[in-house]
Amino acid sequence: MKIRELTSSERPAWDELARRHGTLFNRLDWLDLFGSRMRLLGLFDAGDTLVGGAAVYAERRGGLTVFRRAPFTPTCGPFLAVKSSNPVAVLEERRAAVECLASWLDERHPALCMLPLDRRIADALPFFWRGYKVVPQYTYLLDLAPPLEQIRRQMSPDRRNDVSKAVRDGVTARPAQGLDEVRDLVLATFGRQDKGVDRDVLEGILTRHARPGNHYAYVACRDGTPTAACFVVHDDRTAYYLLGGYRAENRHHGAGALAVWEAIRHAKEAGLDTFDFEGSVIPPIERFFRGFGGRLTPYFTVNKGWWPLETAMKFLRRGLF
Repeated sequence: MKIRELTSSERPAWDELARRHGTLFNRLDWLDLFGSRMRLLGLFDAGDTLVGGAAVYAERRGGLTVFRRAPFTPTCGPFLAVKSSNPVAVLEERRAAVECLASWLDERHPALCMLPLDRRIADALPFFWRGYKVVPQYTYLLDLAPPLEQIRRQMSPDRRNDVSKAVRDGVTARPAQGLDEVRDLVLATFGRQDKGVDRDVLEGILTRHARPGNHYAYVACRDGTPTAACFVVHDDRTAYYLLGGYRAENRHHGAGALAVWEAIRHAKEAGLDTFDFEGSVIPPIERFFRGFGGRLTPYFTVNKGWWPLETAMKFLRRGLF
C-alpha cells in the first residue's frame, strides 16, 4: 500500500469510497469547507487503485507547520475498503494504512501533529513505534435499534428527570425554524465560555454544508423564547451531535436534555442506526452525554511535536475546534 496526495481527477472515486466505507466527515462536501488547508491523502493498492484515504488539516502558526483535525471534525481517518475477511489479514490491511499515514506525516516534519484517528482504528502501533503519544479519547454511541421506550429506559435517572422536569415546567422542543436560531445559541455559549470558534467554518457548516437530508436541529423554548439548541448532521447510517448551545438568561436545567432527546427520537424515526454524541473528555460535558445511555467507545489521538512545543499541545487541543 502507498499514500500520496489526491489529484483532482481522483476526487469522484474518493467520494464514492468515503460514502461506502467512511463517514460523513470523509466526504468531499464536508472536507471542501476547509479549502486548501485540507490535505487529501489517497491510499492506493499495488495496482494503483484508490482503496481509502485520510484528510489532514494543515496550517501555519508562527511560521511553523501544524497538522491537526479540522474545526468541528471529529476524526481524520483513515477510512479503508477492506478486501479481506480473515481477521489477521484485516488487521494487516488496516495496519498498512496506518503505517502509510504515519510515514507521510513524518516525512513532512511538522512542528506539531495532533490527529484523531477513525474510531474503527484499534491498532495505532505504527504511530507508537515512531515516537507518537497515543492518547485515548472517548465518545458515546447510542444504538437506535431498540424501541424508543427502551432507549429512554436506558438513560440515567438524572437525564430522564431532566427531560421530564422540562416538560412539566412548560419547556417545549421543536424543529429549528431556520439555522439562525442555532447559530445564535452556539455563539452565545462559546462567548460565555470564552472559547475561540472559527466563525467562517461555522458559517460554512450552517449555510453551505447543511442541506435537506443531511442535517436537522431541535430548539427547546421557554415561554416561547429559544433557550437551548441541538444541531445534528448525518449520513444514511449515523447521526452526529455536532453543535449545541443555550441562552444563559432564559436557561432551564432540562432544556438542553429535552432538545437532545428530541434529536435522538428524530434519528430513530428516520431509520438511522446510531446516534454519536461526539463525546468530550471535559467532565461536565462527558457526564451529560453519558446520561443518555450510549456505549462508551474509545478512539485514539496521535500526538507528536518538537521538544520545545510538547507542553503547548494540551493548550492547542483545547479551543481550536
